[in-house]
Amino acid sequence: MAAGLRPAPGLRALLLVHERDGGYLPAVWRPEQGLVTLPWCAFDTEISARWFPDGRQLLIRRERHGRGTLHLADLATRTLTTVPTPSGSLLDATAQPGGEVHYLWTSTSRPAEARSTAGTALPPMPGAEIRFPGTRRELWTPGPDGPVHTLLALPQDAPVPPPCVFLVHGGPADHDRDAYDGTVHSLVASGFAVARVNYRGSTGYGPAWRDATGQGVGLTQIADLASVRADLTGRGWIDGGATALWGSSWGGYLTLLALGVQPELWQAGVAVKPVADSVAAFRSTTPALRALDQRLFGGTPEQVPERYARSSPVSYAARVRAPLLVVAALHDLKCPPEQVRSYLRALTSANVPHQAMWLATGHDGYDGGDHVAVLRRAVTFLARELRDRPRTAPPAPPAFGRETTGRTACTAPVGHNPSALPPERRTDHAEGRHHNDPLAGDEENRRPGIGITVTIPFRNAEEAEED
Repeated sequence: MAAGLRPAPGLRALLLVHERDGGYLPAVWRPEQGLVTLPWCAFDTEISARWFPDGRQLLIRRERHGRGTLHLADLATRTLTTVPTPSGSLLDATAQPGGEVHYLWTSTSRPAEARSTAGTALPPMPGAEIRFPGTRRELWTPGPDGPVHTLLALPQDAPVPPPCVFLVHGGPADHDRDAYDGTVHSLVASGFAVARVNYRGSTGYGPAWRDATGQGVGLTQIADLASVRADLTGRGWIDGGATALWGSSWGGYLTLLALGVQPELWQAGVAVKPVADSVAAFRSTTPALRALDQRLFGGTPEQVPERYARSSPVSYAARVRAPLLVVAALHDLKCPPEQVRSYLRALTSANVPHQAMWLATGHDGYDGGDHVAVLRRAVTFLARELRDRPRTAPPAPPAFGRETTGRTACTAPVGHNPSALPPERRTDHAEGRHHNDPLAGDEENRRPGIGITVTIPFRNAEEAEED
């Protein structure tokens, strides 16, 4: 990956980040020498690199285990030193003349703020005065490819184990960070615990972890979610009878897949702009995502139909037992609306309680009003399903043919060959940024029932058909 031309006059050089031998290291390309790697500057997890203004040093920002660190690489002495920064996430960093470094820092309990290694006063960031309403913990859960890392936020002084929302990050080549998130804030302020799991496939834990999909696309990831849920419940940190999933894009895909494959574990779900029908999505998504799906699945739906069927949420729609809120976009090219409609029709046919909310946007195009509308709708929905409703054991799912893979039993309807969509990859799971309790002053735009569709009439909205 190219990281910039050398800024100083004289020697011409291009800085790159190179993945090699299970790690990452900077490299420099010069016309007269070609590519020269810097093996003395190797890291086991993802990095980004920048030149210092004098062209003699590199500033390296590393992502590891949900947090960031800064390092200075001196090209003349071939030495690597750590730049002291507080524990948390580093959203960006830049080197200044004279060796000073400015960086953007945040943690789960602190919104982003600009800092300087020399103590220089930098302009304040909006929201710096916000106080996080809960406490933080971490958990490492044993797994077949190594421990699974979870960032947990708990309501302050919760008298009993609280209901828990698993915020499932998108990607899959991404990870949750020890960084401030308005959705986490709103959920904790509303009495929920929030678990952010860096399941297999996440970045920040090395190439082997990122590429681990031994149980199948999606199935590997939801096995990790189930393991963490069991660990948190066993420790008494959360109420195992009141757990939900909430994810966007690829995170929405995992939400739908888990609700169908593991119906006995989850009591509610929120899927925002999800992959819902893998074959249908493959046929109508962007060329870049079709190429990604071919890499993940090992071919097209025509070449490996059983792999797409086994990993597609629509294959398991009839097994879903938890109430479900699906948020989709009319102009979404990455997770197209028709494949969501196909999934909603399958839910309706199986009499699965669900609601649909349609936005007149694309996959990534939101304004603040859209974020707040989704956030309020989702938190109100989760409060009713997890916090306010008496808990009862879910009914047993229909008996389909069972196939056990690894540690998790995965089920698929015998002979079912659905149309399915490519798991989309890179978008933030947080569909809102709201610093206060979103339940205050919320207007009801839905009623309990089966198969409810609500269209939010934002600017240039098109008519959404009801499912």
